[in-house]
Order: sequence, then C-alpha cells, then structure tokens
Amino acid sequence: MVSSVPVHNEWQEGAGRCRVHLTVMDTGNGLQGLLTGGEKPHVGGVAMALPRPSLRGEGWSSDLFLLPVPGHKDVEPAAAMAGIFARELLVPVTVTAGIHTDQLTPEELAQIGKNCAALTQAALKFLKPRA
Repeated sequence: MVSSVPVHNEWQEGAGRCRVHLTVMDTGNGLQGLLTGGEKPHVGGVAMALPRPSLRGEGWSSDLFLLPVPGHKDVEPAAAMAGIFARELLVPVTVTAGIHTDQLTPEELAQIGKNCAALTQAALKFLKPRA
C-alpha cells in the first residue's frame, strides 16, 4: 500500500439518488478519502481515525476524531469508513463526506448506508496488503 508518489483510486456503488462515490488517495503515510453522492455532493463532515492497539489486548482499534458541519450527518458514514480503514490498514485515515438528496425516503437512506458499507469493503479489498 505504501508508495512514494500519492496514488488515488475510485469506486462507485448504487444508482440514481442513492449512488455514492469514493475517491481514496494513498499518500504513502496514510489515506485521504472523499465520500460524496446523491444529488448534491458537498462537504458535510470530516472523520479522522488513528490506529492503536486494542484496549482489550487483542488486535487493533482506532481513535476517532469527528468534525461535522452543523446540521449535517455525513460524518457518520465517514467515521465508520475511516475507523475500518485505520484498524485494517494500520495507517492514519481521514474521510471527508458529503452525501445529499432532497426528501429521501427511509428506504433510500438505508440503501445509501448499504452502498457506503459496500464501498468500504470494495476499497479495503483493493487497499489491504496482499498476504
């Protein structure tokens, strides 16, 4: 995963009002992600995750630092994504997120959540060092 030149990769999941897009830049010393989607992509929040040994003494965890734009909940999927990347890849991670579609139904909101989770797994599969 570590390179001397920043490299970026992109993934998309879903369709229409529920489509989300992820761009990840590997800086060589950490990851920067941009998670956008819906009809009005924007900056709604930033999550930073720093890996650390688990307090239970088993494996890894991460400390999360959240900076939401007031009135926005975009930091929630950003935090989930950043935390997983930091724990699995053992590098500092920031994810900036902004996903917005007017008048989402509960089903559409759930679909966006599923799409974000699918993006996380697709990116992790690609980014995780080969054993």
